[in-house]
Amino acid sequence: MELSQINEVLGLATSAVGLTGKATSTVAAIKGLIEGDKPKDSGEAAKLLNALASELTAANMLNVQLSDALKTLSQTLQRQDEFEREKARYELFQTGERDLVFRLREDQANGQPIHFICPVCLNRDKLFSFIAGEGDFKVCQTDNNHVFRFRDTPIRQPSRLNTRWDPLDPYGDD
Repeated sequence: MELSQINEVLGLATSAVGLTGKATSTVAAIKGLIEGDKPKDSGEAAKLLNALASELTAANMLNVQLSDALKTLSQTLQRQDEFEREKARYELFQTGERDLVFRLREDQANGQPIHFICPVCLNRDKLFSFIAGEGDFKVCQTDNNHVFRFRDTPIRQPSRLNTRWDPLDPYGDD
């Protein structure tokens, strides 16, 4: 979560409190005019009522902005909590060739097959991207530049008994 979102909400809240306080002062001034022992000044009362209307309109608009900012912040926090809950289902796993990936914990599978996800996508982009493939290498489904080596199968050498190399049977298995 970005601190700028929190700072924005705090700034809006501070401004709203200030405007509300200003409106409260204006209401007190209007009451003083009406309830005071002095002769009533309708021009001053009208001026104060207009000021109050402006202050309340500004406070109302600021409250709408504050409400929107709080809603956005709440959604951000909820997404972050969901991400952390989902991430906790995985554990760091070292492949046979010492590459690091995330693997679904068996006790957290909830009916899903055990699978691997890309650590680059998870940590950098907060994206759960499956690692797919067969054989020695597996590739991130989101970014095929994220390649992980799971094992090192030695290349089979052709039999020395078979001196004739056949491209359709490169291992001499006939």
